[in-house]
Amino acid sequence: MRKNYRMLILIISILAIRACVPVPAVSTPTVFLPIDTKQPTTADPPETMATQPADANAFCTEEGQIKRYRIASSLLNDDQNFSVYVPPCYSEFNKEGYPVLYALHGQNFTDEMWIDLGVVELANSLIMRDEIKPFMIVMPFEEFFFRGSDNNNFPNMLTEEIIPWIESTFNVCEEKSCRAIGGVSRGASWAMRIGLAEWESFGAIGAHSMPTFKDDLKNLPDWLEEIPYGKEPRIYLDTGRFDTEIKSAYRFEQILNEKGIPHEWHLNEGRHTEAYWAEHMESYLRWYSAGWE
Repeated sequence: MRKNYRMLILIISILAIRACVPVPAVSTPTVFLPIDTKQPTTADPPETMATQPADANAFCTEEGQIKRYRIASSLLNDDQNFSVYVPPCYSEFNKEGYPVLYALHGQNFTDEMWIDLGVVELANSLIMRDEIKPFMIVMPFEEFFFRGSDNNNFPNMLTEEIIPWIESTFNVCEEKSCRAIGGVSRGASWAMRIGLAEWESFGAIGAHSMPTFKDDLKNLPDWLEEIPYGKEPRIYLDTGRFDTEIKSAYRFEQILNEKGIPHEWHLNEGRHTEAYWAEHMESYLRWYSAGWE
């Protein structure tokens, strides 16, 4: 009996000693979650919480496209065809609206002339590299290019029918500063005549290898007198050194100098050829877009 009592005392003593020994703690790894610094905080003003980067063009992967349209023209008593270049990532929600270049073709060509000279590829490249501002290009087709300039409704068709249609159909800026008109060869003559006559509507005029229409050089001083000082459109003239129409373009530039009209004049190597215009197309696009930066 006493032996069993001693055994019980021994077992109780051993258990008491073990209860006093601390049990090692289990090591739990600490996990550090990264802080998302892109999340807006309550200190951020609302305008800094944009969901798109400020430089949206740098992330644009959608190339600009050419679309062809036909509208009924009461001035020409016929349908009017024209091509439209819509820039990369065109958006109806662009608050400023897109500037527009109205680009006119030369004699014996169609509204595809500028396209054939590489305007689409160059515009896409420059816009998607964020080197120029996105803009639209409208290329009307002058079907009866063999007609004389007098009593010709082509200019009125452009200003009274195509431009209003464009501005009611696309998200474009309707300010004078947002409109440019330019042309090659015969188109350059039209661009200069229309741009100066409608100086309140166009902020820039580009004339590439301009031959001038009959009497335009004689009428030019009077046209310039009609434009108030400081309201002149930006003007760009260029021609090839061996262009057959260089005398007309050179005399036109002289009159601008005599009247004190600011302009750019470029006398380049080359002739009155598609190769010349294609070579300088990038310079043309950069010049037009410079007025919209």
